Amino acid sequence: MRFSLFVTALLPAALACNHANLAQHEARNDSAPPFKYTEGTDGPADPATRGYFVNHVGLVVSNITASREWYSTVLGMRHIFTMDLSDQYSIMYMGHAQGGRNGTGFQTGAELARDKNNLGGLVEFIEYKKSSRKYAPGPSNTLSHMGLIVDDLLAAQARFDSLNVETVKRAGDLDFSAETGNPIFASAWGFDSRFLSSIGGLTTDWELDFTSEEEQAAIQAVLPALGIMGFKELIVIADPDGNLFEVQSLVPTLI
Repeated sequence: MRFSLFVTALLPAALACNHANLAQHEARNDSAPPFKYTEGTDGPADPATRGYFVNHVGLVVSNITASREWYSTVLGMRHIFTMDLSDQYSIMYMGHAQGGRNGTGFQTGAELARDKNNLGGLVEFIEYKKSSRKYAPGPSNTLSHMGLIVDDLLAAQARFDSLNVETVKRAGDLDFSAETGNPIFASAWGFDSRFLSSIGGLTTDWELDFTSEEEQAAIQAVLPALGIMGFKELIVIADPDGNLFEVQSLVPTLI
């Protein structure tokens, strides 16, 4: 699918992000927009989720050095740390200083690294140099996962089980082998593990043609919803649309 068509398809979702304008639009009884704005009316959250918050988003990138320069120069993010696990595989964290709005509460890299699991809005970058996947400007499948911090990892896992949450990886598991490894987990962390997934009823494949009728139908089905609106110890869960959350404990449990 051409980039221009993709932008056109997602335009209602982009406009819906400006919720204040949508509310004013409905209050004036203007002609109905092609989407509906609904104010949230949820009650208090389950007390079991106290302490939960989104910590970071992980991106698979083709050049971690270029990513660091862009996020630093363009967004003002700070380099927290880089871990070169081998000569081919690296993980890097960046984020804004957390003493207030960016620039109002300077923190050193060491301070940010120390407080990593108690911060929000971080970005994790994953580079696997041997990967055949390379990315160009435009829509691309670069999202690896989102990060969730919980007070008690094993209690959270038990709660996810009780709610029948789709669990991609359980605490204590770590298997990238070809015979028994988890292809969804492997692909989300940048390895060349081609797979078909139907989590949430949405077919996903790294090599699917976005111009296919099947993929176009999947995109159209998602548009209304869009418009409204340690590795071993961690847990990976999937939301109804197949988006992955890496779940970590605020204090590592050293499973």
